[in-house]
Amino acid sequence: MSNDDVFGFDELKKAFDKMEQKFPDKTDAMLMALAKTASTRTRAKTPIGKTKKLRGSWRVKKPKKYGNTRVVRWQSTARHAHLVEQGHEIVRGGSTRRKGKKLNTFQRAVRGIESKGRVEGKKMIESTVKEMESAFEKSAQKLLDELTKDVEV
Repeated sequence: MSNDDVFGFDELKKAFDKMEQKFPDKTDAMLMALAKTASTRTRAKTPIGKTKKLRGSWRVKKPKKYGNTRVVRWQSTARHAHLVEQGHEIVRGGSTRRKGKKLNTFQRAVRGIESKGRVEGKKMIESTVKEMESAFEKSAQKLLDELTKDVEV
């Protein structure tokens, strides 16, 4: 009889191995469900705009593992989504960059480039993330409880 058997480490190791086998599938399912909910909420908050394409451009990517972390992304296929989210400057008369560098106020004036104000961002992703924080915590706790219910110490 080894020392492992005396303290019950073999049973505990088997229970942990069993939990570890279930973990990736259940975690991926939880992350996908939360990402789809976040995508739906973001889509509802997205302004329609002239082209009406931004609202339908939200996509959910499959979960990936980076080191010990599992990540799921929801993103927009529209190239201008970040401008709507974060806001942008309205400029008339040309480009505000030359050879990759931003033009200063004097250089803009010489070229006839005018700033006509700023459009504030809609913050649809930021507000969705704030809403989803508590839902994520509840789902993670539920997943942890489900995985550990078979472990008897």
